[in-house]
Amino acid sequence: MSACICCFPLAAFCLVAAAQSGPELIVDIDVNDEVYIRTDRVMTAADVEELVDNLHRAGCTTIIVRAGYLGLLPYQTELSYPMRFDPEHAREHAFSMVGDVEQYIATCTANCARYAEFIDAVNPPKAFIDAAHARGMKAIVWLDIFDEFYPGYRSKFLEEHPECRWWSRDGERAMPGLLSYAFPEARAFRVAQARELLDLGADGIHCSTSAHLRHMPNVHTVDYYGYEQPVVDAFKERYGVDIRTGDFDVEKWHDVKGDFMVQLYRDLAGLCHGRGKELWVGLQLGRYTQLCADPHFSTHAVARYANHWQALVDEGIADAFIVGDYEQVSVPTHPYWTLKTDIELGEGENLYQWAARTYQPHCKGKVRLFTFTEWLNSDPAKLEPRMKDFARWTKDNGFDGVDVHEAMNFERETNWPILARFKAWLDGAPMDASAPGGQ
Repeated sequence: MSACICCFPLAAFCLVAAAQSGPELIVDIDVNDEVYIRTDRVMTAADVEELVDNLHRAGCTTIIVRAGYLGLLPYQTELSYPMRFDPEHAREHAFSMVGDVEQYIATCTANCARYAEFIDAVNPPKAFIDAAHARGMKAIVWLDIFDEFYPGYRSKFLEEHPECRWWSRDGERAMPGLLSYAFPEARAFRVAQARELLDLGADGIHCSTSAHLRHMPNVHTVDYYGYEQPVVDAFKERYGVDIRTGDFDVEKWHDVKGDFMVQLYRDLAGLCHGRGKELWVGLQLGRYTQLCADPHFSTHAVARYANHWQALVDEGIADAFIVGDYEQVSVPTHPYWTLKTDIELGEGENLYQWAARTYQPHCKGKVRLFTFTEWLNSDPAKLEPRMKDFARWTKDNGFDGVDVHEAMNFERETNWPILARFKAWLDGAPMDASAPGGQ
């Protein structure tokens, strides 16, 4: 990714004045990456304005602003430790993916110092929210609900509440950084974070399943975690069996864990809807949310819970689902999908078509459905054909919009026009150079 960050000429953006006729263009902004790519200086309020303005000119109507950073909360708050990197923590938990440990420490220390200065000067979520509203755009704030650990980054909440994690059956091992919302304290923490962000003017909250902790070394046993005390107690109360010692129905166990997730979303919805704001939920496809680890796209689903998505619709909890959240929906042959045995594709059917026929009938008129563009390559020769794919998958299957991940991939002169053309394709323009924003 080039660090070329620029404002694209106004003439190239002819979409803004046109009425939206196709699926909504949503772009998520990983503020952590925005700080990181500006290696030679501190990000500023002017950078925020320029970025949001370019997104607006390209036809984006909603931004999703990340408000989590590997266990730290990157804004002005007492819920988190201040933005700082801990070298000793990094040395203690280093693994192969960080590379040279001392170089990793030097890079991350400098990055966090720049980030701290940006936070003190601007308060990032507030700056992005205000910039969006000034242009008539919506700003949804992104919570990382499963991303509380990485070498050098420390979660204040988990250090104060180490019990609030997913635990092994013998009670000896917890998955680092994986919050269990079976604990009321964990749910209360996440609601407190959402409250602070809504106080800054956010139009809603998005719960993402992104989890960098899945990159770290781990066991390779399916369903290894999920035996924390509240889950044990709930299962025993409901079915009379102690899941730590006796034989039990695994599907019922997944349902119990899924019920606790519904309660988290119910609590967040109560806060959001009480203020006239929205709750968006990142929804993995199929019966389960599965958190695979070491590597993060593998068959090592060490933690799983049932997706009670119908309850989120029927109870009016969710306002939108980002379907296939942080999954590789575009690669149905990946071994990851072999664990999701409930997903049965028809002859010639892809996962987008499966998702459309599975979710749309129940969600129509109640919950909007957005696709997710996965991880994009910022090389324009690779980016443009990929965006054409996502335009087809989104529009042809009748989804309400698409979450483009992420803004950073378009911050160069060659790429802003691609985002503008993507919006035109969503609106029905032919996929050739004559589309608005074409060269």
